[in-house]
Amino acid sequence: MLIPHFVPIPNVNITLIPLTMGAGTTSMAATRPWPMGRSPASNASDAEEAFSEQTFRLDYYVKRKLDYQVIFDHMTNCGGVRKTARIMEVSHQAIINRLGRLARQAIALQADVLQDYVPCEDLVTDGFESFVSDQFQPNNIHILAGKSSQFFITFDYAHLRRKGKMTELQKDERDQRERHYIRKRISISQSFLQIVDLVEQYAQKRRFTCLYSDEKLEYQRLVMGSDVLQSLKSEGRFEHVRISSHFERTIDNPLFSVNYLDRQFRKDNANHVRETVRFSENVNNCLERMAVYQLYQNYFKPFRIGQPFLQNFSHAEVAGVPRGKIARGLRGIFTMRKFYTHVKLNWSQLMVWARMTGTLDKFDGMYWPKYIWM
Repeated sequence: MLIPHFVPIPNVNITLIPLTMGAGTTSMAATRPWPMGRSPASNASDAEEAFSEQTFRLDYYVKRKLDYQVIFDHMTNCGGVRKTARIMEVSHQAIINRLGRLARQAIALQADVLQDYVPCEDLVTDGFESFVSDQFQPNNIHILAGKSSQFFITFDYAHLRRKGKMTELQKDERDQRERHYIRKRISISQSFLQIVDLVEQYAQKRRFTCLYSDEKLEYQRLVMGSDVLQSLKSEGRFEHVRISSHFERTIDNPLFSVNYLDRQFRKDNANHVRETVRFSENVNNCLERMAVYQLYQNYFKPFRIGQPFLQNFSHAEVAGVPRGKIARGLRGIFTMRKFYTHVKLNWSQLMVWARMTGTLDKFDGMYWPKYIWM
């Protein structure tokens, strides 16, 4: 997949200095760090490069400013895009645009946290099944989470083929649609490989790691095919435990973390509610909304509600992420733009950031406003 050339961007390690604009008005301009022994300029003409304060705002390049906190609250509390648009008296495209901006904020924060994150617990993985556009296009969103903390580490997307009981007409329609799909499916194996890559990184940093999953053959085959994980297993540092998906979904089930996240997705995301009429019409929009929910799940939602001590901690804190790091990451999350060039994304995160997945029967995805590469 080709990535467009990066556009020149301002250095975000900057100092804002007031500039006189005439008639007594001032504006904040950003300047690059000055060479040693040189004082900051007092006006724009002496600056090496200057940018308006708007360059660093999340509302960069918009014509109408909206409250991102309100959008975030609606999207993480089972609000639909069109309902939110009606409440805020804007078009639904405006809400989708702001969701994309929020998603990149969420991805950047998660990427920053994962840079020096080493799990202090075992890991659990599974697939969350939903659909996009209609039920002829089901999907499987692989999720990786902490076993004790329910820390939502990452997710990756796979297309599925419609299964289950169908009438002959439905089978014929499925076959006809598949002949006209404009892109290939991302298979379960291709998607889960991104999860395995991340597990390899974490397992090498720990004395022992246990990965819990259900009994999908693809999971077993990819874990067994990983030279890194099999080497660690021979040293007694890794184990893959497969659990039947038919076991009761209680807190005693080793897959509780992913079962819990499954329930949260169904409860809090309108596009994943059972038999919903508010389903996503676009894969990339679906994934952006999942990234926004990841932000809520990890850093805003209390770990346990109704338990006085535990409700003071987020899932990320329980997973061992320092509170100070979280506070710094959340500072300006709804106002100040996070820059692509100052975060290190894994492949799953890049696919969402750059909208590179795409719906099977639509010419969508690959829409790259220049500012997303800043």
